[in-house]
Amino acid sequence: MSTATTHPVDLSVVRLNERAILIGNIKMATIFESGISRRALIAAAAGTGLLGLRFANAGETATPDESADGMMGLVSIYKLGALTLHCYMAPGSSAAVTTQIVETASELHIIDTQFVQALATEVRAYIDSLGKPIAGVYLSHWHPDHVLGGSQFSDLPYTTTAEISKDCESNQQTYLKRKETFKDDTPLVLPKGTMQLGVNSWDGLQVVINQVTDCESEHALTFHIPEAGLMIVQDLMFNNAHAFPLGNQTNWISALNDVRNTEGLRLLGCGHGLPATTGAIADSIAYLEFQKSVFGTEKDAEAAIAALTKKFPNFDGQSSLRFISALYK
Repeated sequence: MSTATTHPVDLSVVRLNERAILIGNIKMATIFESGISRRALIAAAAGTGLLGLRFANAGETATPDESADGMMGLVSIYKLGALTLHCYMAPGSSAAVTTQIVETASELHIIDTQFVQALATEVRAYIDSLGKPIAGVYLSHWHPDHVLGGSQFSDLPYTTTAEISKDCESNQQTYLKRKETFKDDTPLVLPKGTMQLGVNSWDGLQVVINQVTDCESEHALTFHIPEAGLMIVQDLMFNNAHAFPLGNQTNWISALNDVRNTEGLRLLGCGHGLPATTGAIADSIAYLEFQKSVFGTEKDAEAAIAALTKKFPNFDGQSSLRFISALYK
């Protein structure tokens, strides 16, 4: 597992398990500004001898025994004034899905719970290693890749909005089919729909929770922490990863423009891929516009997938593209 930290955005520390080591004099902030991919970040760490080269070269097909510390996920760490954001990102074989960990002075707040149990167990172990109480676990939207790890957090307060709770209830059969496919016999744990939108306080920090409608999913949450210049947008942003193809691209682009117009943002927590600076919003909009044009012109799913992979050959999350077939039935 490799991790990165910012000054405000000086990301120059890599941590493996409990050891903290500098990555030479790499200015990770500059690298993130240029939109470095997960593969490139891992390769940079491998170049310092911190990770095995097999892990760096394997990229999205990495398995636990291919990393120096036996971790499947990648954790990047960002110090943003009074808080620290820890982003746990799954390997590309699990769509580079993220769990966001907001660490304040005295507590932790967790957003989304991973797709498969092995990764959910790993992220829970990482969270527990931070040594602070977990004040809450929150679900950003109903999609299974953010929900199915919920059983690893069943001992904690787990919430979302009433609308997203209803989305979850409506899709229980989808969850159970996925669990059967994964041979996952853990209980299906869903959040309570008791979350309040608007201004909340996390350990004295103002957090503005907003719900967008009919974008990547029917309902989805964003978490804006103005003091830190941070907004966790989850699946409104796929950073260097293929976006879910069954959303409403028009509404989605409008929501991203609203994010772009938010004053003072320095960092965005993405639902797939590493956190990004605000410049990546334009890239996400360009992807969605291209995606929409492809679906309007290509005659079948195979041609649409080929067009997207040709245009974005290095993107993670290619497993998301299989959903394109539903558009051509």
